[in-house]
Amino acid sequence: MMRFFLRRLIVIPIVLALVNFIGFTYAHAAQRFHAAQNPWGAGSDEAPPILPLYVDYARGLLRGDWGKMPVGVSETVAQGLWRAGGVSLGLLALAFAFSAVIGLLLGLRAVRTGTAGVAAWLIPVSTIGLAAPSFYIGALFIAATVFYLLRAGPEARSPLPLGGFGWDIHLVLPVMALVARPAAQIAQVTASLLSGEIGQQYVIAARSRGNSWARVRWKHALRNVLAPVILAMAGSLRLLAGELILVEWLFAWPGLGRLLALALIPPNVASPGGLEGHTVYFLHPELVAALVPTFAFIFLAVDTSASTLARWADPRLRGVEAEPPHKH
Repeated sequence: MMRFFLRRLIVIPIVLALVNFIGFTYAHAAQRFHAAQNPWGAGSDEAPPILPLYVDYARGLLRGDWGKMPVGVSETVAQGLWRAGGVSLGLLALAFAFSAVIGLLLGLRAVRTGTAGVAAWLIPVSTIGLAAPSFYIGALFIAATVFYLLRAGPEARSPLPLGGFGWDIHLVLPVMALVARPAAQIAQVTASLLSGEIGQQYVIAARSRGNSWARVRWKHALRNVLAPVILAMAGSLRLLAGELILVEWLFAWPGLGRLLALALIPPNVASPGGLEGHTVYFLHPELVAALVPTFAFIFLAVDTSASTLARWADPRLRGVEAEPPHKH
């Protein structure tokens, strides 16, 4: 376990530094590309090399200075990340909690107790859930709401807000859009793993002694598949973090995802959440260089936490890690 942590402690800072450099370089290079496509910028002065600019930026990072936001934004990059990070983590935590609970309940419900196998209804449910990205589901919600308003007349009001921030009903549509796909993934993995445990000798012996399937499932079977279920949940959390970018942009949720979308998506691309578009954020180097490593850190932190929990839940994983390689 300690060896695993030491490897991660070495790898994570290297990866974050590399991603930071790539984000800064990409923003500058893309800025110059867009300027070259603009006929009004054809006569502008030649831009300085990117590497010296990054060296100056990196020196600021070492002093704790993440850079400034674009002109007209009254906060630093660090302040913007802190504000947007709390908003995104709240939405992410809520969506993950619903996904985990719904996925586990569906997966447990789908396991057939008589014969090993999975209930037939889980196949279409999981297929539809896995095939529908969160952005697509959110767009369907918005389209359905607009259709309802057009049919209901000018006096009608939307039952749920289509955008904006608030720890109230503003959460409903973003959470519903985010939940479906990871819940289907967790349900599918949980059901397939548990159905494989039904035929194991320890389950047959426990059932022969009069234990109910519910007791055997919670006390023995689920414990044996806990490690891969944890890893499946980690995969769903990484999926949620990735889809957060477009969902926040779609619903104008002022978090890290929308901030990254505004920094990377051209401002002429319209959406319900981007019509007010803050064009000043587009390809701002310090902002892009801070946001991309932030998402990379979230992915790495989720992966490290899940791997640690899986090793704690299944001693066999620790044994494989500690076992020296065989000599031939």
